[in-house]
Amino acid sequence: MRSLIIFTFVTILAFPVFAKKKGAPPMAAGANGDRTCAASKCHASYDLNSGDAKIFIEGLPEKYTANEVYEITLQLEQKRGKLWGFQATVADEEGMRVGKIISMEGQNTQLLPEEKYKSRTNRQYITHTVSGIRGSEKEKSPAWKIQWQAPDTSLVSPSFYFAFNVGNGNKKKTGDHVYTRVVTIAPDTE
Repeated sequence: MRSLIIFTFVTILAFPVFAKKKGAPPMAAGANGDRTCAASKCHASYDLNSGDAKIFIEGLPEKYTANEVYEITLQLEQKRGKLWGFQATVADEEGMRVGKIISMEGQNTQLLPEEKYKSRTNRQYITHTVSGIRGSEKEKSPAWKIQWQAPDTSLVSPSFYFAFNVGNGNKKKTGDHVYTRVVTIAPDTE
């Protein structure tokens, strides 16, 4: 009986650590109405954006063309970083979805199931997979590639909300850094 109780207790404690490897929970990208992993206390040792990570967001145009598909690459570098994560969403000034986020096969990304949060927002969320939390180089995240298809009309200036996690690998909620970035692009009205 004692073995069963200990096994159950250890399993319950281990599940949240494993669950995070499946991606950040929905609505953690830092958009209006979202909480970040720093605010929800799952990675709360340091203030938001207080570390020294280098964050690379490549592939976003200054101006977008209606229906065009853009490939976006996300990557981080930070000393003592061992595990990595991200979440992203795209919204207009009202907080509504703009365009379509696409998870690319083989890029260690996944769209979060909308049924988990659709009563709270119509935005899409994309995050890392379990195989996308380790980089191949020391102190450098994997390069996550996602796609965004612009809306069929060029009338709004969408904001891309990104939240990043740099974990120290201690399997606890301590010692990790969380960063957010917002990039707003304009429609090509010409």
